Amino acid sequence: MKRMSTILVVILLAGTLPGLAAAQQLFDFFGMANLPAAEGGSLSMFGVIRDGGAAVATPLPLDFANYEYTIVVEDLVLVTDDYPETYAGGTITIYRDASSTADYAATGTFSDGTAVLSGVVSSLELFHYSDLVPSATGGSGIGTVDWTGGARLDEIAPGDQDGWGFFTATNSGSGLLEPGYDEVWDGKVEPATPIVGTERMSWGAVKAMY
Repeated sequence: MKRMSTILVVILLAGTLPGLAAAQQLFDFFGMANLPAAEGGSLSMFGVIRDGGAAVATPLPLDFANYEYTIVVEDLVLVTDDYPETYAGGTITIYRDASSTADYAATGTFSDGTAVLSGVVSSLELFHYSDLVPSATGGSGIGTVDWTGGARLDEIAPGDQDGWGFFTATNSGSGLLEPGYDEVWDGKVEPATPIVGTERMSWGAVKAMY
């Protein structure tokens, strides 16, 4: 009976302990992108990470009440100008800033804080629907991110730092498009599976509770 009770309690704990289970995790962002004119040119994107509230957990706890979090993608080189467009070799950084508000007219305001996480966008494919339907302004993108640095990299277990998904919707005709940019991007960066911190609770520690 004691064994059965322990199993039931552990099942209940699985819904609350990060080492046993986790909700959906992602960095939700909204930003503006500039596209290269030809192969060999570079793509850049400047965005703000949004607070999804209780419904969406960020992979790392973020203090949205006191800080602004921005996301910057740069030097993502256009390898093949086709359908889809293929990119490689870019950098990605998430910044925490307490002093200034991000301003699309001054891109430096997106990167003047502390680098929380930094890494590489090893690949990205952009599907511009105008290649299929000339009047279309929308599109989508899918890529892969590996985290390699940043002040909080060590809070992610080494085995969870690579292979994150980068997903975005794109729109060149949005009324939200800021002057000087080519597209609005509305996307997310998320681990392949929910991650746990480096201080994960061991199975032995769970059993010791009973």
